[in-house]
Amino acid sequence: MIVNFIYRIFFLLTIVLAVSFSVNANTLEKGFKALEEYNYFEAKKIFLKTIKKDSSASGFGLATIFFRNDNPFHSLDSAFRYICISERNFINVSDKEKEFLRKYKFEYLNVIELRAKISHEYFHIALKENSIIGYDNFIKKNDWSNDRFQAIHKRDSLAYEVAKQINTSSELIEFLNNYPNSEYIKDAQKVLELCQYREFTDRGTIDSYVLFCENYPRNRHVKDSEDKIFELSIPNKSLEEYTNFIKSFPYNRNIEVAWRNVYQLFMIDYSDDKIQLFQIMYPNYPFMLDLEQDMKYAKRQLVPFKNKGLFGFMDFDGNQIIAPIYDYLGFYNEGLAVAVKNGKYGYIDKGNNVIIDFIYESGSDFEAGRSIVGLNGKVGVINRAGHVIMPILFFDIGTFSEGLIYAKRDSLYGYYDNSGFQRIEEKYTEAFSFSKGLAKVQIGKKQLFIDIYGTVIVPPIYESIHFFNDSLLIFELNSRFGICKRDGLVLDSAKFDVIGVLSNDRALVSRNGKIGYLNGSGKVILDLKLDEFPNFIEIGQFNGAYAVIRLKGKYGVIDNFGKLIIPATYIQLSKFSPLMAYTKGKGWGFIDLTNTSVISPQFDFAESFQDGYAIVEKSSLIGLINPQGVATVPILFNDINRIDKQMVTVNICDLQGVYSVKGEVIVPPEYQQIRLLNKDFLILTKADEVHYLYLPQNRILKPKIGDE
Repeated sequence: MIVNFIYRIFFLLTIVLAVSFSVNANTLEKGFKALEEYNYFEAKKIFLKTIKKDSSASGFGLATIFFRNDNPFHSLDSAFRYICISERNFINVSDKEKEFLRKYKFEYLNVIELRAKISHEYFHIALKENSIIGYDNFIKKNDWSNDRFQAIHKRDSLAYEVAKQINTSSELIEFLNNYPNSEYIKDAQKVLELCQYREFTDRGTIDSYVLFCENYPRNRHVKDSEDKIFELSIPNKSLEEYTNFIKSFPYNRNIEVAWRNVYQLFMIDYSDDKIQLFQIMYPNYPFMLDLEQDMKYAKRQLVPFKNKGLFGFMDFDGNQIIAPIYDYLGFYNEGLAVAVKNGKYGYIDKGNNVIIDFIYESGSDFEAGRSIVGLNGKVGVINRAGHVIMPILFFDIGTFSEGLIYAKRDSLYGYYDNSGFQRIEEKYTEAFSFSKGLAKVQIGKKQLFIDIYGTVIVPPIYESIHFFNDSLLIFELNSRFGICKRDGLVLDSAKFDVIGVLSNDRALVSRNGKIGYLNGSGKVILDLKLDEFPNFIEIGQFNGAYAVIRLKGKYGVIDNFGKLIIPATYIQLSKFSPLMAYTKGKGWGFIDLTNTSVISPQFDFAESFQDGYAIVEKSSLIGLINPQGVATVPILFNDINRIDKQMVTVNICDLQGVYSVKGEVIVPPEYQQIRLLNKDFLILTKADEVHYLYLPQNRILKPKIGDE
């Protein structure tokens, strides 16, 4: 009986629910039909009656009404409220009701789609307001919206811009705390670290930089701070300053540079005695192995030689010390030599030990412990240990000058120190080495000068500029030259065709075929009344207190006041000298400062005396004479060129040799080429042989190939 009773109750309940669903479904259907017929008053009335029983379907209908703007009930807030009710209660809708109302597009995807449209309208409102609060409210209320990510981006962007404009560490910390997941976190962290660096070190003292390093050890500008400590510790870059820096800041990132500079400054003369003395005075030198190696080989004097197309090293007596196994060898510099093997560059010491492997496509001599090397079409900088100081990622690198080197990584140049740290940002289309604390650079087509901190000293006004003296510059405008101050203020407009080098407070200028002279203040001191002539830029410059001029087609000499000390009566004069070459049309001779002919005209051509000797030509042959007119180097050669005050190269039948100015044969004329290699060596080549003239001893060095 109990079972029958329960069955009857269930049966009655089913009938009631069925009748209830039928009644409610019919009511909802009337609401949706009214909505289809745009009878918003009736639809709204029906959905409000059924909202408690059928929250999802009625909420969807009401949200649709309130979202549409073609009726008086349009309200975005109401639409949002009812679509949220609909979505939240959709889970409670029976399958039968879903099936029944599907024809009115009441499905979950349609609910989600309508919710997205409503949220999108809110997003447009937030966009118009474009405020942090507006975007924040949208994000909090619409965490399902696809527009949420763009809203987050715009909110964070506005907040970050505010933080950057205020530009204080406290403001940036607040941004980082408020928006920990922002895409601007990395940038904000960088700006924060820069603010901390600037705020902490605004005094610019060593103490302030030391305290910054102690308080912010992980700040990326610790490197800058350490560099400033280094820079402030060595204002004069003296041995004593470097030594004190090492004692005071043993953990500074520039400590290696400091030690290297101590060594370089101490080692004025590279020898084993100096190395031993350095070892005694600096027992804590961290590169002791280098010292031991240097001491072992310092006494060796080696030069490259060539045999059967390969290079080795020989001593000054021609004995082979290192066998010819290299494609190329450079001279030893700072104990290491560039070597090329199988087309790759490396570095060897005087014991033929490979110090830096053969891995590079190019390499330069070491200077101050640094060398420029190339790889994969790019260049970088390494130290003696082979460690990369500047990554091999640059298209162009200059040479170190005053502690800085210019380099181009992409399309623009910047400057780096000898630790590889970027000192001046990459923003120049062209760059040059520093000299006297300044470097010429170019932005676009305009040139300017900067100091070692990147501060503009001469602004980018002109396409071409260079210093006239310490305070004035020569600028170019429309292919003419003028004088301006460092700030670009014009003292004399661009009206000259040429402005020469300032010498003895005089600089040659020319305009429209006439020559005059400026003084050191950039003012015309001698009017442009003199005639231009061949090579006037070189010959017309003041040499001491005198200059060669041309007046009415004839040559003479003036002093720095413009007074003629040698009348303009000569057909031609060579460069000014106490014994000056001249011609009046029949041969060349020499006159002194009193306009007296010291050597009568007897040569086809002559150059003025220089360092006590003059080059002369007779019958198409060239030689050297002394002030008495006597040929010291016989007039038998096709060409003569000065090497220094004591020696000249001679050329006869395309073979070259070396003579002293007094006529001594130092190198017989049997070489195809002779050129100055450095201050100590001339390189002499013929066929496949490479010999040297060691200038301090006038000694020819050649390998003993036949004695091997």
